Amino acid sequence: MKVLSSVIQNKLLVAILAGVVSIGGFQVWQYNQAQYAKFIIHAKNDCGVYLELGENAVKNSPSLRALKYQNKRLRELRQPGIGSESASPGHYVMLFRSPASTLPPNANPIDDPFFISLLNKEESPKTLMADVVSFDLPKKQATVKSLCTRKPFVVDLEDLYLEYQPIDRNLRRSNFDILF
Repeated sequence: MKVLSSVIQNKLLVAILAGVVSIGGFQVWQYNQAQYAKFIIHAKNDCGVYLELGENAVKNSPSLRALKYQNKRLRELRQPGIGSESASPGHYVMLFRSPASTLPPNANPIDDPFFISLLNKEESPKTLMADVVSFDLPKKQATVKSLCTRKPFVVDLEDLYLEYQPIDRNLRRSNFDILF
């Protein structure tokens, strides 16, 4: 009888322990879900800021506007590592010719519909401000870090432009209205 009573007590204790563990596991899962939701909200905001910075760079630059909307590439357009022997890491405008996606296919976006939509090809893709981590000048590529992706990715140098184009100062003083 004592053995039977001990077995019943042990099973009851195991059942109570299982209930406590499952409630604890649910609490941890709920906490992780809330943290992930906060992460997504902050990541969308940060990515949105860099998209807005990229769009503003195009809006404020007649030469970048001509490139994006009229597909007119001026010879004097400055790009890192193209036409010069060196390039320094920093902020650059990442602008793909249309039709293209905002992010290249090799980018690994955050797992959310907003970020994944940046891989969709559009007639006029969004322009993104990106941080260049390093350059591979012989391959004419750069490793770029973006707040819209999980990890850095590689882009061709021909898709990166200086935010402030020296040619724009000359264009604003001239009567070259085809760009405006």
